[in-house]
Amino acid sequence: MGITVNVKGTEHNNFDGSNRRHIIRRFVRDNILVTLRKDTHNNKTVAVYILAPRLFGLLGSSLKQIGYIDEASSKYFSRIMDNGGSITGRVGCLYAPPDKKDPIVRLELLL
Repeated sequence: MGITVNVKGTEHNNFDGSNRRHIIRRFVRDNILVTLRKDTHNNKTVAVYILAPRLFGLLGSSLKQIGYIDEASSKYFSRIMDNGGSITGRVGCLYAPPDKKDPIVRLELLL
């Protein structure tokens, strides 16, 4: 079953100080795979991560948070994750021109 959701919080910085806008503009492209995990700082939300190369891939890659799923949808996805299910997804649509403050990222998730 497929679900389309928007990524929220793209305008915020991550807890490590990294800028989500910068991460999105630099690494996110249409059809890139995303990882969903329960947010460690807020149990009510599910965080969205991408795999970003470190030093042009010479030092491997690391997960970078680009935002989160809204609270209503997060409750549904959290129940699936709590029951041992997994959720895979990809970026279905990206709108991040340099002059726009907050990038818009839409995900297509498969359950």
